[in-house]
Amino acid sequence: MTFVAAPPAPVASVADTIEGDGWWPDLSIAKFRDAIRVGTQVSDGRIRDALVSAAIAADGQLAKWRAAQGDISSLADVPGMSIGGEPRPVILWRRIVYAHAAADLAETHNDITATDAGRSAREVRAVSAEDHRRNAIVAVRDLLGRSRSRAALL
Repeated sequence: MTFVAAPPAPVASVADTIEGDGWWPDLSIAKFRDAIRVGTQVSDGRIRDALVSAAIAADGQLAKWRAAQGDISSLADVPGMSIGGEPRPVILWRRIVYAHAAADLAETHNDITATDAGRSAREVRAVSAEDHRRNAIVAVRDLLGRSRSRAALL
């Protein structure tokens, strides 16, 4: 019996920029990779999917706040300070989206090994996913101008 392996299918190229809707800014796969330190084992297509899902989640969390901005034409035009030449709301938006996307990737890219080391790595990533979710919550609260914690003193 003879076995002939077919060459792998070519990977479709994915554009680096994910366009926003004009109000929310564009996102960059390369900048996300750099900021979150995502290796090449995760494809650009998978990162794109995670970023799109994260942007949808962030938009839902911020829908009332966005509506309250009235006639402001883009997030970059929301009044506030700039840091390094970039408006604070844009920095926080990107942090929210990146944190949601990083949590998604941390949960869905388990090692394929069944060794103890592989299980330990998955457990570390599960904690990491929760850390990313917490970072997203903190960034949302910062953008909304709310405190980071709520406590009732009795």
